[in-house]
Amino acid sequence: MIRVMLITHALAALGYSQQTQGPPSTDGLQLWLDASDVQTVVAGKDGAVEEWLDKSGNGHHATQDEAARRPRLVPNAMNEMPVVRFGGRAHLNLEEIRGKEGVATAFVVSQRSEEQATGGRWQRLVSSFPPGCENDLKPPAFCFVANKGRSGDAYGAVVDDSTYVNVRIGPLTIGKAGHANAQFFQGDIAELLVYDRGFLTEDAYQSVLVYLSEKWGARISRTNTGWTRVGGLGETPQRVTDDLPLSDQQNQGDWIKYGPLSDEFHGPELDETKWWDYNPTWKGRPPSPFLPRNVTTENGELTLTMRKEPVPEEFAKIEGPDGEPLFHSYTSASVKSKTTVRYGYFEVEARPMHSAGSSSFWFSGRYVDDEGMHRTEIDVFEIGGAALGFERKCNMNLHVFETPKEKRHWSVGGKWLSPWDLADDYHVYGLEWGEESIKYYVDGVLVRSVKNTDWHYPLHMLFDSETMPNWLGMPRDEDLPSTYRIRYVRAWKEQSEVQERDG
Repeated sequence: MIRVMLITHALAALGYSQQTQGPPSTDGLQLWLDASDVQTVVAGKDGAVEEWLDKSGNGHHATQDEAARRPRLVPNAMNEMPVVRFGGRAHLNLEEIRGKEGVATAFVVSQRSEEQATGGRWQRLVSSFPPGCENDLKPPAFCFVANKGRSGDAYGAVVDDSTYVNVRIGPLTIGKAGHANAQFFQGDIAELLVYDRGFLTEDAYQSVLVYLSEKWGARISRTNTGWTRVGGLGETPQRVTDDLPLSDQQNQGDWIKYGPLSDEFHGPELDETKWWDYNPTWKGRPPSPFLPRNVTTENGELTLTMRKEPVPEEFAKIEGPDGEPLFHSYTSASVKSKTTVRYGYFEVEARPMHSAGSSSFWFSGRYVDDEGMHRTEIDVFEIGGAALGFERKCNMNLHVFETPKEKRHWSVGGKWLSPWDLADDYHVYGLEWGEESIKYYVDGVLVRSVKNTDWHYPLHMLFDSETMPNWLGMPRDEDLPSTYRIRYVRAWKEQSEVQERDG
């Protein structure tokens, strides 16, 4: 430690500042590397970093024994504070932190100047590569890619974040891929936090992002994957009135019921003024077509049923690229709204079907304006109630298929793991779709939140069941027929928006 103090004093004389501000949450914090605290960076007079000391108290220090591969400590490089600068083949190594698979959450602050830009793609900020893995892209390994894997262009100070499931933590490499001498990072790392857990509340998660953003003057990544709850729901809110969302019974959101997309399904038939009992723009996901006869209203519920049966002739004659029938053996169901909506709160009480057929609640559509085509999708949930390994996964996703500026398909997904099988009972699922954020609820408890970067155009509301052989697997014969049941759908708009619209 005497050597560290001598080096620290020398660096301070050269103009390196020292910061001691800590993260708002230290529960489960396994690794904390902070370049602003020069007492933790063991570097020579030339700034070459031999060791970056872990401030978490766990002794997980990052080291580099080879002098030629050491990054450098650079003063006043980000918000007037030091950073550790990586270039060439420089990197740091850490031993294993957790050998057992589980959840991990990581936050990293980085930047790349024009001088550092090399054009190399997939540059690794952090790579966790346990023994026996083929690469760091699949669990139990994981990696953090600079600039989200795009080109090695310059970018300003940014906070990136991600939560991983079923991963081990370490051995870790900072500045390159752990499994190869490749994907070397060219740029600066200011701070790195790694937790051996997820975050139960969005506020706690956001507090870490805000701490890093404010400390380093860094933006929070536009493409961050959002927060997803880890663990059970805890105490759930009690229903006082059906006139408001379960999560907001005090109406802090100033909600007013939106009739065109609300339905209690009490009638003997589906309300044809509101819904199609099929999807007029999509026949279904092969091998199962959507059939109107699989949609009913009974006992105050909307039901969508999947069956093992021959498909109607009109579908049987449709051939795939290989000349074989595209639709066969199964039929399923879809319901689509006749009106579109933008923003609001949407809630259903539903019980997914007990089969590997999906039970889904989602929004989709195309919108053309003066700029061009906007084609996006919001998946409130996609559940495979009896799909092996999916029985407790509430899959939530956001898709962008096309915008005037974006021609590639990309998505931002999250999975909340329920403590119970989702098909065993009815639960309340909610979506709060706002201009700034998109939030998902189960039984009135927030389970996921994502920035709204691209979902600003009207979409249709849909319910459906699909065969998804490449994801959920095909349903077992003994599970069919199987029925997805929805007791109600309720929609609300902000009262100020309705008043502005109605003038």
